Amino acid sequence: MTVHLPLTDRSQHIVVDMQEVFATNPQWGFAGIYEIVPAISRLAAAKPRQTLWTRFISAHSAEEAVGAWAALYRLWPGATLSAGAQMDILPALQPYIADPAQVFDKPTYSSFHSAALIAELKRRGADTLVLSGVETDVCVLATLMEAVDRGYFVVLATDALTSSDPDGHRQILDVIPRRLKSQVFTATIDDILEQWR
Repeated sequence: MTVHLPLTDRSQHIVVDMQEVFATNPQWGFAGIYEIVPAISRLAAAKPRQTLWTRFISAHSAEEAVGAWAALYRLWPGATLSAGAQMDILPALQPYIADPAQVFDKPTYSSFHSAALIAELKRRGADTLVLSGVETDVCVLATLMEAVDRGYFVVLATDALTSSDPDGHRQILDVIPRRLKSQVFTATIDDILEQWR
């Protein structure tokens, strides 16, 4: 049975962190990221003006990071800017970025740590956020939880999300929509496109 999704002309698609650092970086990259590129491309092509993109921007070095972030970059020094980690959106997805102003940088997991993104969602009167990208159990999860806290409905595009930890990915898609069933929904890109007219 197809679930009715709360999608309107004010809904927005947020592509979370589909970047080179999560594809090719020796410490953070994983090949699975490429598997979701076609699904993300379909939705971004269908809704170019309603698709917003985020980029996780690493610290320059562990020494310049604060608190627990310094510990993270000591564990993964190859993912810092000083080590040459690449922050660009994957080349295969760049043609779908309708306007460079629709790309928002953030220094933390949640997309809501971009003041510019918060302002843009408010300006657009966003009601529902469709989330795609990586990683389901880290940056997507952080974005999802803060979106709910801010009063947005969330649709997780199941075939446009992935993680380097397949178990973590499956658990988020299983547990969160079940626990937050009036606020968080799951759907394939086909179902999203069918209902989001």
